[in-house]
Amino acid sequence: MMNRFFRLYIFVFIAAGICMPAISFAGERQKRPAPRNFPKPFTVMVPVRDGKKLAADVFLPSDEGKFPTIFIFTPYSRKRLTAAVPYAAKKSRLLDREHYVFVCADWRGFYGSKAAAVQSKKGPFKQVGEDGHDIVEWIAKQKWSNGKVGMWGASALGVAQYQTAVEKPPHLVCIVPVVARYGVSYEESFHGGVLKYSHVFTRDQVGFEGSAEKIKKQPVYGRWWKFVERLTTRDIGKLDIPVFVIGGWYDIDTEPVMKVFELIRKDAGDEARKNVRMLIGPWDHCDAAAGKLKVGELKFPKAEKVSEREAHRFFNYWMRGMKDNGWGNESTIRYFQMGERKWYKLDSWPPKGITDKTFYIRAGGELSSEPENSSEVEPDTYKFDPSDPSPTIGGLNLASPWKRDGLKVATGPKDQRSKVESRKDCFTYTTEKLGKNLAVKGIVKVKLFVSSDRKDTDFMVRLSDVYPDNRSMLITDGAHRMRYRNSMIREDFMKPGGIYEVTVRLSCTAHTFLAGHRVRIIVSSSNFPRFAVNPNDGGHFLEKDKKGLVATNSIYHDATYKSLLILPVAGTAKK
Repeated sequence: MMNRFFRLYIFVFIAAGICMPAISFAGERQKRPAPRNFPKPFTVMVPVRDGKKLAADVFLPSDEGKFPTIFIFTPYSRKRLTAAVPYAAKKSRLLDREHYVFVCADWRGFYGSKAAAVQSKKGPFKQVGEDGHDIVEWIAKQKWSNGKVGMWGASALGVAQYQTAVEKPPHLVCIVPVVARYGVSYEESFHGGVLKYSHVFTRDQVGFEGSAEKIKKQPVYGRWWKFVERLTTRDIGKLDIPVFVIGGWYDIDTEPVMKVFELIRKDAGDEARKNVRMLIGPWDHCDAAAGKLKVGELKFPKAEKVSEREAHRFFNYWMRGMKDNGWGNESTIRYFQMGERKWYKLDSWPPKGITDKTFYIRAGGELSSEPENSSEVEPDTYKFDPSDPSPTIGGLNLASPWKRDGLKVATGPKDQRSKVESRKDCFTYTTEKLGKNLAVKGIVKVKLFVSSDRKDTDFMVRLSDVYPDNRSMLITDGAHRMRYRNSMIREDFMKPGGIYEVTVRLSCTAHTFLAGHRVRIIVSSSNFPRFAVNPNDGGHFLEKDKKGLVATNSIYHDATYKSLLILPVAGTAKK
């Protein structure tokens, strides 16, 4: 059974975080020139413990001497350093060529390291960690090294940092995992029992063929997922160096990133627990490493390049001994409050003083602080056709340059009016204009009372900020499959026509609805390709060339069945 589990989670592990554009795994065809602010690198084949050799490019400073090293370990080709390190082709603060050596190495079995077959019988986590350990120690022995090595990288490159760190290489000083989780969890691939379709299938498109089909076979949060979660996080106590965790509110893995931060604070070694810090900005998966100015359709000037600037400060503090740069006094958590566009500091998440602000769904598309006072209010009813799902327009996606089923997935805050709200298979519910700012910090929930003429269907909710010019900008979203309304480990199908309660949990966010803006939720039964389409026939997925069954779904909002929106609203935090 162990071997069967390993074969499945190897796909989940290696491909869980994909953020590089236009990648080919057929050799090293796609080469780019070295960044302009780097001398030309030289390539070495680094020996590891089993006698194999892994390809690495070494970038040395212009001057001779011994320097600290930033090590990047990637499955996406070391020749694509400009993809691994955003802004590398321009002047990057992180790529400090005067004070650091940079080493970028290919994972075993990939690109220049393709000839080195995977050897570890303990699974892919162990293999990446062992290889990372050996490269760190090789770096420390080189004449240009001062013996201090740090690691940096996003997504899978961040996962490699955790795996290397728990192997405890003596010369690894600190790590900066960006939009990277530690271990494997059910929620990376499913939300409310619904497959994160575009995220999972993008893995096939970048070379991990077959991984999506394997994950589809485990739709229930049962024994397999629990086994893998325990197995892949059990070594966290061995992590015992400073860690700088970076995440984004529009990242596909926002909550897994926050959970690993809490796991480090709770179960890691003393040095890690004391010296872990977290930064969460308004970024998506592919641009968090750089802190890109524009995300979706909005610009965030106060967050631009903050992630790379702070990573550089972190490295300077721990690797160059710059104890006067303020890092030692930095708050444990810094997060960007969207809407008001300000950075806040905290010692723990969620902020203290959170209270639930409730808005009730009412007739006529209204969200109100008061519920309906009559039980005679008609429900809102729509038809959900699986062959014509509501499209994903922005959000917490894994941005992909490829089209899947004719759709290209975008990320971040985007206007929902023309392609989502205009459809007949959804209902929107909106507040009056707010008289004062409403600061949301945490997990938004929507409790619905619903019915369907099918035994199973999905309910999906998007939360948007309606601007004074009527733009409806997406903030976060969520989904829930009705068969899992009572339990994620047991199916409980509906009886057609029965009225059922379901709570849709939206992904964690930090957003302020400004005075004069309005709060809106969009309720539907699909959001494709972010989430897989429910065929409404009791099956888990709408199979290719199948249309599924049209469902007639209703949302109740009267004095008896009070459907509502719950916003976690905070008091004040340190700015």
